[in-house]
Amino acid sequence: MATVGRVGLLGAGVIGGGWAARFLLSGIDVLLHDPDHDAERNVGEMLANARLSWSRLTMAPLPEPGSLTVVEEVEDAVPEVDFVQESAPEREDVVARGAGWCEASGAAAPSSSMHEGYRISAAERQVATGSA
Repeated sequence: MATVGRVGLLGAGVIGGGWAARFLLSGIDVLLHDPDHDAERNVGEMLANARLSWSRLTMAPLPEPGSLTVVEEVEDAVPEVDFVQESAPEREDVVARGAGWCEASGAAAPSSSMHEGYRISAAERQVATGSA
């Protein structure tokens, strides 16, 4: 079975920040892209809350945490990772751009999106037609 040692994370709001904390506390390195200049601080706060929750739930020690690297461009968050988690705002144009960036950067890793209600076929059409 393949292991995940490095994740590309697109978006660090409530959901993306939660994913970042989960990955980091599992010992997985995270490359994070979020246009919010406070993204690193926000993830740090979520990480502190996750550590506190862990300590209240169990006496088991946490593994050595992964490292967090904040990158300026989406293209820098997706190459050479084992997995990509997209957690952008629930807007078609943003999701389509994220799908386009992943494709354009040659991301070969499996990926996941948080958008249950969003039709990924719409994003694929926008990428295919170059309107993303």
